[in-house]
Amino acid sequence: MALTANQIKYYREAFGITQGQLAKRIGITPVMLGFIERGERTLSQSVAVRAGMALLEVSRQVTTATTEIQSLAHALQK
Repeated sequence: MALTANQIKYYREAFGITQGQLAKRIGITPVMLGFIERGERTLSQSVAVRAGMALLEVSRQVTTATTEIQSLAHALQK
């Protein structure tokens, strides 16, 4: 799943992760990620794909946590 620079920034912010956190997951520096998000550096296909995969994993973690919280809340209501 390859993303555009704007999509990377949008989803990173939506999931509440920092440039540093995402950069570490995709193997680039936070400074480079900032350049990419601002359109100051070209987004390579490789980085776009790695960013997409990293954000997909974050999405799965958020979904899992949400499901666990909902299950706990339901159990507490009984």
